[in-house]
Amino acid sequence: LHPMLSRAFEILEPLFIEHVLPETGHGLLASADQWEPLLQTLPDAASMIRDRMIETWSSTKGARLSPAEKWEELKQHLSAVFGQNTNVKRAKNVANAEKERIESWPAEVVFRYTYPRLDINVSKMQNHLLKSPFCVHPKTGRVCVPIQADKIDDFDPFEVPTLPQLMTELDQFRDGEDETSKVRKDWQKTSLRVYFEPFQKNFLDPMLKELRQKTREETEKQSALTGDF
Repeated sequence: LHPMLSRAFEILEPLFIEHVLPETGHGLLASADQWEPLLQTLPDAASMIRDRMIETWSSTKGARLSPAEKWEELKQHLSAVFGQNTNVKRAKNVANAEKERIESWPAEVVFRYTYPRLDINVSKMQNHLLKSPFCVHPKTGRVCVPIQADKIDDFDPFEVPTLPQLMTELDQFRDGEDETSKVRKDWQKTSLRVYFEPFQKNFLDPMLKELRQKTREETEKQSALTGDF
């Protein structure tokens, strides 16, 4: 593997074992219905290991193994049979290219389920550029809202406001508004308020403060150089 992929594998494999393999996650090695299709993706040269794992994991003894233990057992068999120091005669007759495919198979499986994916259209098409806060999705009408990193587990993308919803909220606010109302900005009159206020407090205001500080420092520096105090 390329060093970059090796580092990625070291980071992602523990997450793969914790969230993808067990029944509480994707259940990839939690039942025969799941692990048999996975084992079928092994290269043909490793068919003997595939058959061995299916037989072992389907037995009473194999039923006691956790998904994490099954994964380690599978990797150990692949390494023992197709590793560089193998003594298995059948494995010695396997082409190097096929051995490389088998050796990289565990990493390919981990990457398939955990490696971040990039969508080329989302990256280049203007109508997909929803990275800026408060853009509106062209199909759903949902507003792209900033989220707080420390509350990301509580975020529900299906609860974000839609454009029609915001228009209705504005109309309802105006109908019930009185002259003493201290609400002046339109976003304060809608459900965007819960998203915009933390965004303003934690991002916009500190950024503006930093820019003003830099401008002031630059002005003072120029004044010191020219003697204009």
